[in-house]
Amino acid sequence: MAMAIDMKANPSNYHDALKRKTLLMLFEKPSLRTRVSLETGMTQMGGHGIAYMTGDSPIGQKETYEDTGAVLSRMVDAVTARVKSRSQIEGLSANSTIPVVNALDDYAHPMQMLADIQVVACHLLCSIACLCVSGEFMMLLRSC
Repeated sequence: MAMAIDMKANPSNYHDALKRKTLLMLFEKPSLRTRVSLETGMTQMGGHGIAYMTGDSPIGQKETYEDTGAVLSRMVDAVTARVKSRSQIEGLSANSTIPVVNALDDYAHPMQMLADIQVVACHLLCSIACLCVSGEFMMLLRSC
């Protein structure tokens, strides 16, 4: 989380952090914010994002998610998947040797959860920093 906060505060320090890296973004469900944020992040850090709509694919029909995970491991550096079920994420990651990030399934939205935690962490750190600067933090600690 500390690195994510630093990346947000100092984006120029990370302009080539993903140089020559490729992220495949699998979308079974439509997306605007997730797709744009992932593509923008990859571009800003020197990498490349490929958005792939699974409706155009034999994945899950002619090819299993397990096989797809193994094959994609030889082609890209990471995969995000916004799919209809948790079992699809599990299948992709079963034979994968690269990170597979759950961008949404029928159970949860882990990427959104991490973003929410980052917002809370930033606000808490900012509040603590403001208290430290004003000297009230020490008074607050003594009163607990």
